[in-house]
Amino acid sequence: MVRVNTVQLVGEVRERPFRPGEGNRVVVKVRVHDDESGRFDNVEFDSFGGVGDFAIRLFTGDRIAVRGRLEGRVFDDGDEIKIVANHVELVRRASDAPAKERHHDDE
Repeated sequence: MVRVNTVQLVGEVRERPFRPGEGNRVVVKVRVHDDESGRFDNVEFDSFGGVGDFAIRLFTGDRIAVRGRLEGRVFDDGDEIKIVANHVELVRRASDAPAKERHHDDE
């Protein structure tokens, strides 16, 4: 079965992942470089279960690869599109990155 709403991205974790509330949902914020524009985009995704258990142990600046799906919801004040990850892979720890490639908040 082919999914047309599949998302794949590679980026750096912007801040420590967190669990909002008491559930098993983990929120991860990632900074992704757009090769076409040369700009950086900030993306947020949710993860659950074993993927969430892995994601909660990530650190700011870790480079990760994420595969997931888009989910859309319609609210009274507009639409929301979010990414739900079904796979997260550590590409490189922030501490292993060369100094010139480490994330800086002033960029």
